[in-house]
Amino acid sequence: MSHTRLKGSEGARVALRIMATSDVHATLLDYDYSKDCATELGSLARAATVIEVARDEVPATLVFDNGDFLEGAAIADPYEGGAGVGADNPVVKAMNALRYDAIGLGNHEFNMPAEDVRAALQALLPTVLCANLHLSRDRDASVYADLWQSHALLTRPVTDQRGQVHDLRVGVFSVLPPQVVAWDALRIAGRLVAEDMMAAARRQVTELRRMGADVIVALAHSGIRDNHHAEETENVSVPLAGLDGVDAVVAGHVHRVFPSPSFGLTEAIDPVAGTLHGTPAVMPGVYATHVGQIDLSLVRGVEGWRVETQEVQVHDLRSESGAAPVESPRIVSAVQGAHSLTLSNMRRTIGTVTGPVTSYFSMVKDDCASRLVAEAKLAFVRRELSGSGLETLPLIASVAPLKCGGRAGPFHYVDVAPGAVSARVIADMQPYSNHVSVVQTCGRDIVEWLEKGCAVYNQLFAGEEDQFLYDRDTPTYNREAIYGLSYTVDLSQPARYAMDGSLINPQARRVGNICWRGVQIAPSQDFLLVTNDYRGGGGGNFPAMGQGQVVEIAPARVRDVLAQHIAETSGRRDETLETWQLHRMQGVKAVFDTGPGAAAYLELAGLPMRRLGAVEGGFARFELDMARL
Repeated sequence: MSHTRLKGSEGARVALRIMATSDVHATLLDYDYSKDCATELGSLARAATVIEVARDEVPATLVFDNGDFLEGAAIADPYEGGAGVGADNPVVKAMNALRYDAIGLGNHEFNMPAEDVRAALQALLPTVLCANLHLSRDRDASVYADLWQSHALLTRPVTDQRGQVHDLRVGVFSVLPPQVVAWDALRIAGRLVAEDMMAAARRQVTELRRMGADVIVALAHSGIRDNHHAEETENVSVPLAGLDGVDAVVAGHVHRVFPSPSFGLTEAIDPVAGTLHGTPAVMPGVYATHVGQIDLSLVRGVEGWRVETQEVQVHDLRSESGAAPVESPRIVSAVQGAHSLTLSNMRRTIGTVTGPVTSYFSMVKDDCASRLVAEAKLAFVRRELSGSGLETLPLIASVAPLKCGGRAGPFHYVDVAPGAVSARVIADMQPYSNHVSVVQTCGRDIVEWLEKGCAVYNQLFAGEEDQFLYDRDTPTYNREAIYGLSYTVDLSQPARYAMDGSLINPQARRVGNICWRGVQIAPSQDFLLVTNDYRGGGGGNFPAMGQGQVVEIAPARVRDVLAQHIAETSGRRDETLETWQLHRMQGVKAVFDTGPGAAAYLELAGLPMRRLGAVEGGFARFELDMARL
């Protein structure tokens, strides 16, 4: 039967439901491969159960994913650069089984080799969208040709309160941060060009309205910040929601949940109603811990359909929120073979470590987990640069703690006991497929890099009680430490940079006594900074990166470099490799939250700390006496 617009249908009311996931990062099953145990933290299989219930309740339900789905969990790793990367990819199998209507691309899709991305996207049954990433005129760009489209117009039959059926035309488009071209330059530079998200969004709204869209949904792989849009801004969900013609927004990228009281009420943001500029918006966290839901009640007027009422919510799939939904048998069955293969791969022995490797105290001292990664990267690059003429330059390495609690919870830490190390431990320490990158830079830029890396800390004041060293949900992956330099961090000073990289206190300096082998570094002194391709490409908005020159080395994932280093050294650490420490502060006892497992390593940490006890969320609170550092 063909459902057409009915004459005299003014006043008709219909229901449209939008279900959304974002930043799933291949979390298909509720299983922690790095710890080799089942969990109750959420999964795409649990999300599928919630989505099926939503479909049963409202026939006109559309299901979208907002990007960063292809990589991030070990179950996806065997399908990078290997056989069966297309229809056999478990992420593809799961998403096809869940029956998404459309999928927007995220920046992490491009962490994978171009050929693997092509195979995966071609095998997806849902429409793949991205409106602001375009092919360049380079002949090598053909590997990305015809993999996604700018927008889609989805037609769905809806029944009004009188039993009459209408064709509802829902337009949908997707945008992602244009910085992806720099972040993943190793794979896409010269092949793809990125457009400002807002410019692309305006064009898509105009085109979809011209095509007759009754409702327009924006999939914005972009965060929520209460700021005015500037060209090439990374987080534009707020101004995008304010565009005339946009009826609903799915946000993401920054791994937060919206609506949520963690957002403050502003003129543009209502964290209770779940609106941005009055437009319903949802952001469903990370690792499939949540599913977003937007319910729209549409009324038909003379000029077409308009949103009459709206309701926004996020479903928490974690057991701590109550009874977690069961995992969908359809998704479990689709990925069972890949799950078994992953368990076999992850249990392979790589080598041994002679001492514990943890990240519980990564934010308060030089920790063994970060040091081990730094040493691995330095050893690899030394071999790569041998005979290049660059080996005489000072070689230093930056590392950020990738598993350090925060929004991912109290068990999101590296905790490796002495003894045999399996592949799962390597994946635990390096959950992303970042590649090693080398940038030739100078002393003045290193100073700014270090200042930005310390922006995550709060300013502390003598004599004040209950001062938090840093906010618990701060993105610790932006706390860059450099190994190979000695320096101190003085938290009596305000941060020079904001978390987004903007200069907020031009006169402030937290980082001091920066020395290379005991000698103060000079502004014009050349260095080779070993980092990863995300950071080297501008990820995290570290200043002055555009001034450096990328040094060509053989492609190598940090994870593989770390595995090789452990196999060769048994994790024996080079204690002569210098790095940072907090500056002593009289009259300051700062508190911070970390994982409960930290208690076992308190004495080993060798700092003037004491455990205060358990706090909400399952974390443990510690006090650091900064006068005794």
